[in-house]
Amino acid sequence: MNNKTVQIALLIIFLIVSGAALFYGLAGSDSVEEGDDRTPQQVTILEYFDYSCPACRDYSALVNQLKKDYGDMIEVKYRHFPLSGFQHSRMAAHSVEAAGEQGKFQEMHDIVFENQPEWSRSNEAVELIEGYAEQLELDMEQFRTDRDSEEIAERVEKDRQEGIRRTVNSTPTFFINGRKLQQNPQSYEQFKSIVELQMYRSN
Repeated sequence: MNNKTVQIALLIIFLIVSGAALFYGLAGSDSVEEGDDRTPQQVTILEYFDYSCPACRDYSALVNQLKKDYGDMIEVKYRHFPLSGFQHSRMAAHSVEAAGEQGKFQEMHDIVFENQPEWSRSNEAVELIEGYAEQLELDMEQFRTDRDSEEIAERVEKDRQEGIRRTVNSTPTFFINGRKLQQNPQSYEQFKSIVELQMYRSN
């Protein structure tokens, strides 16, 4: 066997191993084919994220599209994991939780991510995010009180500590049905494939 053949063989092995790593804990599921008549099972996506993280902003759009495409077949659970390298991460997380106290978590979650380029590096980040809260017609006195409360600060820190215990060290990090993805999907189609493998996996 010449050197070129050996290199090709090693490349193939590398690709196989890399693919297996992406589906860590998900391997063993049967492939999903068109017309599959198995009963789909609900899939839980647990995401650790930082509102200041550009990659998290990109993936938030993918997660929202999955929710739109699959409806109640997908349950998304959000976990805050503010990183020390971003100045406004905790404030943003506290603000979204404060909006959640008025029933507007998802709406605030989305608007904060959508406007990340505006507030994340601004010296007026607090005022900008308060502006998003006003757009959602929140009670601003309650919003500010909740945002600055010890209860919400502890809630966000609890998420972060939980992530540390689960070996989260970057954002976004995804767990699918409780199992950590070692590599994030590189496209929406790849994300769909991961979800569908779990949705139709044999019991």
